[in-house]
Amino acid sequence: MEQRELTGEPALWAGLIASGIQLAAAFWLPWSTVQVAAMNAVVLAGAGVWVAFTTRSVDNGGSIKAAILGAVQAVISLAVTFGWHVSNEQTATLMTFIGLVVAVFIRQTSKPKSAYALSA
Repeated sequence: MEQRELTGEPALWAGLIASGIQLAAAFWLPWSTVQVAAMNAVVLAGAGVWVAFTTRSVDNGGSIKAAILGAVQAVISLAVTFGWHVSNEQTATLMTFIGLVVAVFIRQTSKPKSAYALSA
């Protein structure tokens, strides 16, 4: 299996995209600073998901669940910032459902040690 080294690229790309969003908002988009911040939060959450998938071999996939749930929270915050009306109960139900979907499809696996490894 190929070993990947994580370098500074995710942070650089996220910074470039966030700067592009800020530039577009400064010159062309009628967005408030709250809306720009929400967009940047989604960009950073997406970068977090990418990093979690890239480095999943290090922690056996455990960080992927947290990254996906964080990204979903960021997207919900973005939707609310741009006018989606949702109650606390609906948000909690949505997050519970997403958490279960992630748990079903992205499972950490653990293997018991073999008899040989135990006797050594």
